[in-house]
Amino acid sequence: MNLAPDDIVILSRARTPVGDFLGSLKDVSLVDLTTAAGQAALERAGVSPEEIDEVAMGCLYKHGNKGNPARQVQLKLGCPSSGWAYTVDQQCASSMKAYDCAYRSLKTDGCQVALVLGGETMSRAPYLTLGARAGFRMGDVKMIDSLTYDGLVCAMMGYHMGVTAENLAQEYGITREEQDELAVMSHQRACAAMEAGKFDEEMVPIEVKTKKGTVTVDRDEHPKKGTTMEVLGKLKPAFLKENGTVTAGNASGINDGAAAVVLTTAAYAQAHGLRPLARVLSTVSAGVEPRIMGIGPAYSIPKAIREAGLTADDIDYYEINEAFAAQFLACNRELKLPMDKVNANGSGIAIGHPVGCTGVRIIVGCLSELIYRQARYGVASLCVGGGPSMATVIERIP
Repeated sequence: MNLAPDDIVILSRARTPVGDFLGSLKDVSLVDLTTAAGQAALERAGVSPEEIDEVAMGCLYKHGNKGNPARQVQLKLGCPSSGWAYTVDQQCASSMKAYDCAYRSLKTDGCQVALVLGGETMSRAPYLTLGARAGFRMGDVKMIDSLTYDGLVCAMMGYHMGVTAENLAQEYGITREEQDELAVMSHQRACAAMEAGKFDEEMVPIEVKTKKGTVTVDRDEHPKKGTTMEVLGKLKPAFLKENGTVTAGNASGINDGAAAVVLTTAAYAQAHGLRPLARVLSTVSAGVEPRIMGIGPAYSIPKAIREAGLTADDIDYYEINEAFAAQFLACNRELKLPMDKVNANGSGIAIGHPVGCTGVRIIVGCLSELIYRQARYGVASLCVGGGPSMATVIERIP
């Protein structure tokens, strides 16, 4: 493959296991978890911390983690203080937006090597007491759960993101049975991938100190082998009590995790004897109405493919985050993608959705599957609370 000197390439990929809500990773800090992913990505890229100019990190739940977690990770890794770092919040696309920012920095801003991170520890999202700064003269004090207030409830619509999935189910005539069938498939695929060792090359084991000693977490906790239509059929609607179809079983998980990729220019990679894994062909955004935020990938994916100079027929594989089964199914009513080319190893429903991590995690997963299939072009995309959506097209380098 002939690369132009200013082509942006991916040198490495890494991710931690995705932990269940209040699961094995609940006591691991955001900075420690993300540092582990970043360190592995640097080692796999053959890049030293001293070479990193920019650290871009996506994270939604930053409360309680001190200022600018990206800078904390940057210096903890031993990257030079002369470099720059920033933490991005674009809800579910936070880390894909960080990837987008780093991509553009490499193109135009003099950056030579960038570490892109996604990290989220939803188990550690704090409770908030608004107004406490000024004090309370009398009466009860209200505690607000930042998990819902800052992320899971739409700031514009004032209701849970699950209701936006219900809106799409109604508009596209998507049944509860269809949603549960997709959820079962997601768990089956994720469990099969784990058993086959398909995640091993991207995985970064995490050592967790417990009262009984140190435990190594090296597998995703959310996939459930026993997920069946019968099991899911017993669950009640989670967001609309009357005629609701979205349940905890056909929605993505609330999780902890981190992921990382190292980006550089083709010129830098060649000059330093580094072997790129893929070339970034495009990274784009598109917006839709907040009430149907989940349909976003139906708009950002075609846009990304066009910007890459390709057609849908050229794309070999897609990673599209399953925020909700109804959301994914609505997107595919528009995109009409064959399921053997999409989410081969499960997605948000089975693997989980640590929101700030997911944008980079699905890039990692897309690249891993392209390598596994020896395929050429892949797309990673996800919807975003509030209506933005993002997508990127990558090309595997043989």
